[in-house]
Amino acid sequence: MDLWLLRGLVMAAVITFVRAVLGIGIYTWPESGGVQRTIALVVVILVALAWPFFDGRRDAYENEDPEDRSDLTLLWLKAMVVAGVVSGAASWILSFIFPGASSQSLLFELTIGAGFMVILLSIPAQIGILSGRAFGERSRRRSAPPEEVDEFGRHHIQAHHQKGPVETHHALGASSGTAAGTTTLEADEYSDQDFAEERAHLDDDDRRGTR
Repeated sequence: MDLWLLRGLVMAAVITFVRAVLGIGIYTWPESGGVQRTIALVVVILVALAWPFFDGRRDAYENEDPEDRSDLTLLWLKAMVVAGVVSGAASWILSFIFPGASSQSLLFELTIGAGFMVILLSIPAQIGILSGRAFGERSRRRSAPPEEVDEFGRHHIQAHHQKGPVETHHALGASSGTAAGTTTLEADEYSDQDFAEERAHLDDDDRRGTR
């Protein structure tokens, strides 16, 4: 079963259950119907926020490159469409048992009611995805081991060839009337030539490893 379909059906079951309980509550205590509707709405929104949050957190934690991450926005949008349509039809059927579950026609539940449910739940779902990915990236950075540095405070790629100051010679233009000069790079600087040598060394290591 597709992930979006599974999430849509579970959300539809949650919405239908909440509407059934709400119908029973309103039928039993009609004087507190406003409070009951508010509580039911908060419960559904929290579910629509929590599940995408955990999806986004897991996706960001397991995939460091954003290009490798899943399209959770489209996934949850399709899931909410399924949840709106299925819950509308199920609530209409349950209205024959629990009159408060639905007071509208089946056509209304499958069109306007489902559309309203999609809009209502998609907003907290997207908020959950974004916040979950932010928490996932933070957790991944905290759990990642620190990069090793040498005695000069440089990372292993920079320090592979450059163990001390590097001197580069350059010749000034003839119009200036000066002789060739010498420039000294500090220990914490990394020239383009050093980078090219490092890349060549890594390529040689890769070729030796494949043989």
